[in-house]
Amino acid sequence: MGKDRFVLYNMRLFDGETTGLKEGMAVLVDGDTIEAVEEGWSAEKYPGFKAVDLKGLTLLPGLIDNHVHITVPFMMKVTPRAFLDLNRQIERNFRVCIESGVTTVRDAGSFPRKMRYFRKRVEQGEIKGPRVLATNSAITTPGGCPDWVPYFNPVIKAFIGGQYAERPATPDQARKVVKNMVQKGADWIKIYYQSRSWLILGGDLPVFDRKTFQALMDTARQYNKKVMCHLVWLKDLKYVISMGVNTTEHTVLDEEIPDRVIDDFIKNDMALHPTLTILDLGNKDLWNEMDNYVNSKGRTFLEPEPFRQVKEHFDIYLRRKFPPSIEECRKNFYMDISLIARGYDVAVKNVARLHRAGARVGVATDSGGSLMSFFGFLYPEELKRLISAGFSNFEALKAATSGNAEILDMADSIGSIKKGRLADLVIVEGNPLEDIEAIRNVKMVFKAGRLMKGSIEA
Repeated sequence: MGKDRFVLYNMRLFDGETTGLKEGMAVLVDGDTIEAVEEGWSAEKYPGFKAVDLKGLTLLPGLIDNHVHITVPFMMKVTPRAFLDLNRQIERNFRVCIESGVTTVRDAGSFPRKMRYFRKRVEQGEIKGPRVLATNSAITTPGGCPDWVPYFNPVIKAFIGGQYAERPATPDQARKVVKNMVQKGADWIKIYYQSRSWLILGGDLPVFDRKTFQALMDTARQYNKKVMCHLVWLKDLKYVISMGVNTTEHTVLDEEIPDRVIDDFIKNDMALHPTLTILDLGNKDLWNEMDNYVNSKGRTFLEPEPFRQVKEHFDIYLRRKFPPSIEECRKNFYMDISLIARGYDVAVKNVARLHRAGARVGVATDSGGSLMSFFGFLYPEELKRLISAGFSNFEALKAATSGNAEILDMADSIGSIKKGRLADLVIVEGNPLEDIEAIRNVKMVFKAGRLMKGSIEA
């Protein structure tokens, strides 16, 4: 179905803003926009609109994920088969993302040429996918986090579509990198600022000096771009607050965030995207659940070479001796699972304290950011962990929709079901205000009035 005029009725409605589910409502869609949200339904009342009976299902705004890596292909090793599967895997990432109900994403680090190519294909309707706010390449220091990502040689760079991480060493280089990302279509700027690695044998890492960081911030503001910043340690949070970043990605693992730091965070109108699920890597049950997910459904969302590399990844962390020998750790990158596990409870408490204090907390999954960060799987898991940090189901769903839209400065177009908003709509079976697992039961998805999943035919 293309962009038509239709009316959805006989459903329970979560509008993204109001507590509870509304019944007896009709949602009129004209082209890409919501024309009206009204009480009552009859065919005579809406001539010219195709009637769509949702048969008691629940209608929500399109979900928003404020931190993904949609052009990263679930492969860490460059093999002959990887050349064949790269584009097909990225296309799968886009499709699986939107079919799980996520209609808008903010990408937190990509290969710029791949991002431009796939965004264009989505916008032209050639492939299914969410709308994407891009950062293009992330920006970090030479030798800094992500310390598991090399600076690619020209051949590999040409193959994958650019650098994942640009690494300026001076203020002048920093200004040039930001300008380059903007010229390539960046909507946000992504910075890494992590002073200690979370890899085995990683140790301390270089971070931006104040002049270089200030050059990044000043240039981003010159182009009216906001800045997102990766961090996981308390001293790094204190520093980036002083630099005026707009959002922080992941959350503090090592210490409880002091009240005065939380106050500064709120006064600066910052937002947090905690990505709690990918910080829960010390949870063996989660690993086993993901492993079972790959074994049962992996071939539906992974191409052959990504599937092989993901299976190998799970073998290393679940079935072989882990951690491996010191010699092996010197040759390869292995996450320090025990380090992250020790910090998970601290992370949850920090999210809970920020939430209680009134800080803005968004929903973000880091999907695509590692070989276990699966599109579709992580979003419900992230909502569950926000609920474990003290969010009600309503607060979690509001954060996932209108709350995320506000963080992205897009609340006037997405994130809620009301007149004038884009018709980004998700229909699920069940009541997610009672059981958040209902978010997994996606039956239909519309993006800007265009059907992405399901059928509206009688």
